[in-house]
Amino acid sequence: MLGRPSGHGFYPNDLAICQRVFDQFCSERKLDPSSPEVDGLAATLISLFGNGCTDEAILLELFRKAT
Repeated sequence: MLGRPSGHGFYPNDLAICQRVFDQFCSERKLDPSSPEVDGLAATLISLFGNGCTDEAILLELFRKAT
């Protein structure tokens, strides 16, 4: 089971999931993932993950719908 430590923050595997979803999304939309314009998108993704959506496929679907 994925989860965060009992404080704030993410485990390395959590960040890897978020990175893969973010990269997939940027590839689909032809966005530069290093561009400052996508910072808000990254915040949305982290928020979705932090609110309990830790399944990669579901996270990608929700992220697509949220943006």
